[in-house]
Amino acid sequence: MTDAQHDLPPSGMARVFGAEAARYDLARPSYPAEAVARVLDALAPSDRPPGRIVDVGAGTGKLTALLVDRAAEVVAVEPDPQMLSVLAGRLPQVRALPGSAERIPLADGSVDAILAGQAFHWFSRPDADREFARVLRPGGVVGLLWNIPDRSVEWVDRLYQATRRPEFAGSEFNPLDEQLFGPVEEAVVPSAHRLAGPDAVRDLVHSWSWVITRSAAEQDAIDQRLRILVTRYPELQGPVVEMPQRTDVVWQLRR
Repeated sequence: MTDAQHDLPPSGMARVFGAEAARYDLARPSYPAEAVARVLDALAPSDRPPGRIVDVGAGTGKLTALLVDRAAEVVAVEPDPQMLSVLAGRLPQVRALPGSAERIPLADGSVDAILAGQAFHWFSRPDADREFARVLRPGGVVGLLWNIPDRSVEWVDRLYQATRRPEFAGSEFNPLDEQLFGPVEEAVVPSAHRLAGPDAVRDLVHSWSWVITRSAAEQDAIDQRLRILVTRYPELQGPVVEMPQRTDVVWQLRR
């Protein structure tokens, strides 16, 4: 599994999303429940739910919302205050904390599961690995999820081209520190992202880091290319636009 396969930008801009927090929350996809279950089912069988699950790099709570009722306590950790504010407003039952993958504000051995949705590429390694190991109990699990648009579909590929997405060389996915974590397990879960028409497609594009960081003139040019794209593809013209995708999941257990 490679960064290139995930269409992930390099780290260094992890906090650019706050300016578009509301749009991010509106337009970004959620995750299939099966993907979450794959991670949590890796925990040792028990007649009780996990005591504490942490969503690291939680953003506005897209993944966090699927964890509610899956543990006695759900904690969301997010470095961007604007993103965290949106999350706290929509999920008041979740404990929302400022922090990062490298600095999780929880005690040693106090967590059963750590999940991260569309965020692992922002984390500094090996600092994040060590911090995960610190807060996890032995036998706890780390689960990483990515929604991957299907660029074999012509209009999806053209959508990315219209944003002038930078090309990244990518590198092999490096598992968490093998001295601290067990072997990698992987799954691919079918999924789809339903958007409320072409305006929502534009909102999605403007939630992407490489678009957020463009100048106003460059963003206007992207919008012009999007308008042309919509006229060329009937799939983009209805009240619902379904973007085909899959969800990749990897998980490792704390030794």
